[in-house]
Amino acid sequence: MKVLIVYWHPEPKSFNGALFQTAISYLETQGHDVRTSDLHSMEFNPVSGRHNFTTVKDDTYFKQQFEEIHASENAGFAPDIEAEIQKIEWCDVMIFQFPLWWFGLPAALKGWLIGCLPWEEHTEWAGFMKMGRLKAKKRC
Repeated sequence: MKVLIVYWHPEPKSFNGALFQTAISYLETQGHDVRTSDLHSMEFNPVSGRHNFTTVKDDTYFKQQFEEIHASENAGFAPDIEAEIQKIEWCDVMIFQFPLWWFGLPAALKGWLIGCLPWEEHTEWAGFMKMGRLKAKKRC
């Protein structure tokens, strides 16, 4: 099985860091292919904007959803975003490892989730979070 582990914590020696490393080791010893996105060490930027795209649909007004649709249709995502999209398309299973802070996700992980997953109208993800990304295939 192809497993993507998406992890965020600022301290690699934390309990979350230990769980992350243990999951990688265990899954690999069981014969699974593992890729990771360590969002803190990658300095992942959860704030979306024009910097996420190499193409432009409308240069006079930034509408996130329209730019995502355009980028999906024209291979127009920034290289770092495209790399995350490729990981998502590659995997069979995604594991999320993070601390609960103030009863929710860390901002970097929330930004990754909102930006990376397919938000098409008729997917199982649409029921999970409706964020207005109805036609965009993927973005991270």
